[in-house]
Amino acid sequence: MNLLFSGTIKNGKIKLDDISGFTKYLKGFENKKVQLILRRFKTTRSNRQNKFYWGVVIPLIAEYAGEDDKEAIHEALKNKFLKVRDSKGLKIVQSTTKLSTTEFEIYLEAVKRWASMECQIVIPDPNDIELQEFSKITL
Repeated sequence: MNLLFSGTIKNGKIKLDDISGFTKYLKGFENKKVQLILRRFKTTRSNRQNKFYWGVVIPLIAEYAGEDDKEAIHEALKNKFLKVRDSKGLKIVQSTTKLSTTEFEIYLEAVKRWASMECQIVIPDPNDIELQEFSKITL
């Protein structure tokens, strides 16, 4: 199992946010060869973004399409807007769960623009909707 530990680099040294958890985790690797991967911290889509997507965006498009299966709408949108080429040149569809908050916002804007232009669906800005309207959605 791989765990992620975050921290900050200061003066060439790493300061971990959870040093005791990291120390406990290291004990499981005693006398074993390991590999360390260091990368810039990336926040994934926010819970609010996700609730807006599943509580507002997906239902509006599903209603327009006459589709009860919201997961099918989600998959269709991913196929349309999240196809990328991998290192081998194969087209893959990105998972929305792996998108950063910025990447997810770009995705949402692309979906909203498409819905407006192709389907004449006006998807409101999340800031124009009271949080309680979609915050009750359980994921």
